[in-house]
Amino acid sequence: MEDLRILIVDDIPTNVALIAAIIKKLNVRQETAGNGEEALSLIDSFKPHIVLLDLMMPGIDGWDIIKAIREKYSKEQMSIIVTSAITDYGTITECQNIGVDDFITKPIMPDLLLNSIQLNALKFI
Repeated sequence: MEDLRILIVDDIPTNVALIAAIIKKLNVRQETAGNGEEALSLIDSFKPHIVLLDLMMPGIDGWDIIKAIREKYSKEQMSIIVTSAITDYGTITECQNIGVDDFITKPIMPDLLLNSIQLNALKFI
């Protein structure tokens, strides 16, 4: 999976570090963004296969990033896995409706995140 590119987007550095540590064992190429502006820039330059995305961020939030990704890239071109502390059914359903591939609630369970990445990676490897 070393050719797989993953972008981690979260405004809380400890969340970024935790996710990066979890996915390190997959031996993938990873980049991180601490805000929406960085994320949008990296999406176009790094061209990740999978974006691990927090919803609640100041400025350009996860919702805006989802919409921006889906305007340019289909699910076959780029997967979006939301990682969020929001756990209500309405939010999860809305994410699915606007093009999210999976939704992992925080605190993140490493096995769930790794399984989701591996399932989404199947279309890219």
